[in-house]
Amino acid sequence: MGESHSLRVIKPNVVALDMDGDPMTQMTSVSLQCGDEFKDVEIHWQKNEQMILSKGNSINVNIQAMLGGNFTCHGLSGEVLNHTLVLVNPVNFEKAILKQNQDKEFITCLARNYNGLFHCSWKWSPIRNGVVVFFKAFRNSSHINCSLDPDNAGLTCEEEKCSYSEEVTRINLTLVVRNQYRLEEHQRTFFIHDIVKPEKVSITKAENNEFHWGTPKTWNMPCSYYPLQYEVKVIKPHKGCDDTATPVENEYINETHYKVSDRRRSYTFCVRAQDPFTNQVWSDWNQQR
Repeated sequence: MGESHSLRVIKPNVVALDMDGDPMTQMTSVSLQCGDEFKDVEIHWQKNEQMILSKGNSINVNIQAMLGGNFTCHGLSGEVLNHTLVLVNPVNFEKAILKQNQDKEFITCLARNYNGLFHCSWKWSPIRNGVVVFFKAFRNSSHINCSLDPDNAGLTCEEEKCSYSEEVTRINLTLVVRNQYRLEEHQRTFFIHDIVKPEKVSITKAENNEFHWGTPKTWNMPCSYYPLQYEVKVIKPHKGCDDTATPVENEYINETHYKVSDRRRSYTFCVRAQDPFTNQVWSDWNQQR
């Protein structure tokens, strides 16, 4: 029998066995209990709907490698009294259930403004059948309400806060996922001002080489308190705004209008927005040919 390990509660009826080193070479003994209310009941157990030899309210079972399972305790007539899902967390293994983004993060978070609403998303590994086990978000000791998106690939969260208040502490986000009985735990910490990405600017008028646009509808008002800066580019026609070729014109301005000085017949005009106080995330480009 392997060394006895304690289990960490993830949520009711779900526990994690944290294993250092290579779990594939280990046999670990863990203790399970049906429940205090069943102390005087004759109990038998099943693992993944298969009968096991262990009997009684409290039992010890061996977990080999990452072969956790769903343990159910049953009364004399076979009725299910309780259950415990045991998941194995290989602490020293590389993460494999979620894919990293281009910033080497497993979770991508963004907010469109400072009203307290933000969204975090992730991408599942295509070779694993990932499932969300648990999630929570909080700042200091205050809980933040989050809901799982229908596609199971994101969280929509809303913090009850005043948009005028200055951020002092970061938001902490925990996401626990599993593939079969392997568990992974992911953490993100951030300020809202680090993840603010304004929505795409809407170009409202384009006439005589002069362009006008409005502040994104989801951006905070008044503009005097929540200013935006804009990057404008004039590039050759049929080029994308992200093209790395040297633009014909490229400026950073605070106004919501710009007159193109180049008089060539055709070009592409690009504009995007950013919170000037953070210098963090730019909005996506909008363009007019």
